[in-house]
This record gives sequence, C-alpha cells and structure tokens, in this order.
Amino acid sequence: MADSWYYAEGGQRRGPFSISELLPLLAGIADPRRVLVRRHGFENWKPAGEVHEITQQLLQSPPPSPASPPVEVIREPAVPAEDAASFNDVQPEMTGISGWLGLLAFGQMIGIVRLVVNTAQYVQSISSETWVQFSIVFWGEIAMNAALIGLAIWTAVLLFMHSRRFPAFFIVQMICAVLMPLIDLVWAASIFSIGLNRPFGDFFTIEPLQVARMVVGAISAAIWISYVLRSRRVANTFTE
Repeated sequence: MADSWYYAEGGQRRGPFSISELLPLLAGIADPRRVLVRRHGFENWKPAGEVHEITQQLLQSPPPSPASPPVEVIREPAVPAEDAASFNDVQPEMTGISGWLGLLAFGQMIGIVRLVVNTAQYVQSISSETWVQFSIVFWGEIAMNAALIGLAIWTAVLLFMHSRRFPAFFIVQMICAVLMPLIDLVWAASIFSIGLNRPFGDFFTIEPLQVARMVVGAISAAIWISYVLRSRRVANTFTE
C-alpha cells in the first residue's frame, strides 16, 4: 500500500505505519534526518531528510525560540545513513487485495454471479407438470443453491472488510461447492426413488462430464485453500 511506511531501528525494520503514525515516532528521535525510511515505490531505503513527504511536515518546522527549554533526547538515531546498503534487500510485507489475492477476489465475485444465473436458468427449465409432481425435489435444490449463494456473498463481504474470519469462511465455501453436486444428486435420487417406487440406483447415476467437473472443482478448491492457508499476503491482510 502506498501509505505503508517503515523505518529502520537497531538493525530491524519497524512498520508498517501510516505517515501520520510515522511522524510522531521520528519526532522522538534526536536526529530524524538520518533515520532510514521506506515505503512502496522506493527502490531502496532513504534517510528521512531526503524524503519530501517527511521533510515537508516534520523536519522543516520553525526552530524553537531561545526561551524554549531544551528538547529531551529520547533515543539515538535508529540507523546511520551510511548503513543503508545493509537494508536494500529488506522488502515491506505484502498486504492488500492484489496479486493472487486479487485474482481470488475476482473469482469470488464471478462465482456469485454464476451461481445466481445457473439457479435462475435451472428453475426456468422445470416444467409445471414436473414441478407439481416432484416439488419437494426442486424446493430442496433451490434451498441448497440459495444457501450456497448466501455463503458466497457473506464470504465476499468478509473479504473486502479484511476480516480475520474470511479464510475460515472461504474454506467452508470451497468444500461446500465441491460437495454440493453430489449432495444434490443423492437428494434428487432419494425422492425420485420413493415417489416412483423404483430402486435408488436407477436415479443415482453420474455422467462422465459430471465426474470431470467435480474433479476439476476439487483440484481448484485444493489449490485455493492451500494458498489461503499459506500465503503471507493473506495473513497480513485479514487482521481486522
């Protein structure tokens, strides 16, 4: 993020801070001009005295009047400017919805739209005669799809709120999306078997295309669940 600032102290990086949080910290240092700072967009660490945003707000304030008491030194400069080379390889922590997390967010929103459209098309495809005869089947399927849509919407809300609960809800959503076709098939086959007094196996059939879609969905879910559990960007972003 452009407003995420870091400064070097005792050989370690401190941050991230907003500019309003960084300025009071620098004000408590004896010679803030020599403190190394960095934000997104900087190629290397820079002494604070060379950064316009800092010098404009902190380091160019008018000198105290002669009657003012001497300022108490709180601590020594964090790191001399001549040691800047040792921090060139230190990178700020990745945060925010970008990179692979941005792709996940895009897929989350597209997935919600696809669920709504598929459900609407499915309802429109049911004939009135079939609906009357097996309405319990269709109401059950509509309820399952509505629950999945609601879960996906709430997960998206947690995503954009940077909520720490997002990873758990996302994992649950992925598992439900993988299991939903199988649960739906068992539900429909059970009701048709009872209603028509025929064996369950006559209706519990899975086409090769359905199997392929389920396998692809399971692989995709495994990849994204692994990313959410292991990504540093995810860990740094969902903290609220």
